[in-house]
Amino acid sequence: MELRTVSLQEFRTSHRVSLARWLSSPPVAKWYPDPEDILGWASQPPAGGAHAVIAVPSLELGYVRWQRVPRDTLDSLGLSEIPHNAVDIDILIGEERYLGKGIGTEALLRLVDRLRREGDVPMLGLSPEPTNFVAIRSYEKAGFRFHSEYSAGDDRRVYRLMTLDCSGAPSEKRQGDSQKD
Repeated sequence: MELRTVSLQEFRTSHRVSLARWLSSPPVAKWYPDPEDILGWASQPPAGGAHAVIAVPSLELGYVRWQRVPRDTLDSLGLSEIPHNAVDIDILIGEERYLGKGIGTEALLRLVDRLRREGDVPMLGLSPEPTNFVAIRSYEKAGFRFHSEYSAGDDRRVYRLMTLDCSGAPSEKRQGDSQKD
């Protein structure tokens, strides 16, 4: 998949239907046990949060959301070394036939570029479950590296924190990004 064919498009209310379908598909549902939480977030992102639909020409096929993580949240998870203004990312490819084609990695690279251009984002992070090997490999291809593991939630699920240092110079805008993203 060539990068110029992957874009991040404005998330609209009508996308909730597609997001619900993607969250119920077996390859996605395995990693998202609480789809109502994701759908609620998509309906009303918190302060400092944003989201987009991942698209290729003529097809919307995934979802990405991101938000700045409050200092008290990081500290409560034992992640006090993560800098202020760090951004947490969550991404999914919902159309099963497009899994394993590099689209998630390319969408993530687009988002990394966008967030680096903001200039005040010191670090990006993703938190897959340690057994989500496909996601972990995709994140590694996008430049993210293992940082640590931590537990969260009522069930104390374990997550593998993968980070990318963004303290360097912002990257240039790539062709194909939507003006609204």
